Amino acid sequence: MMRHSSEGSVLGPSTRVTGRISGEGALRVEGGLKGDISVSGPAEIAEGASVEGSVHAESLEVAGSLLGDAVTRGPIAVRAGAVVRGDLRGSEISIEPGSRVSVRLDTQVELDLGAPRRR
Repeated sequence: MMRHSSEGSVLGPSTRVTGRISGEGALRVEGGLKGDISVSGPAEIAEGASVEGSVHAESLEVAGSLLGDAVTRGPIAVRAGAVVRGDLRGSEISIEPGSRVSVRLDTQVELDLGAPRRR
């Protein structure tokens, strides 16, 4: 996931935005956003940050608060301490213990149940 990349944008911790954010590359939200996000790269909602809206990105890491749906082509990671409410759709979804979630998950799951047993 993104960590202060020079190729990404950062919404700083003291910044509050109402409206839609879209663009090429990565986005790290450290402040507050009431609106949707649509970026071509990875998105990150940092610890202490909040987003009220939908997120469309390559991948998503949530350590803060997301109240809305997320759709990614890659993985979605919900970190310990995060608060997430909405639908999550990605190639992989991980939810760490200590997070608070109320979500509907949509991902591809492969189960290896082993060879069938003969009776």
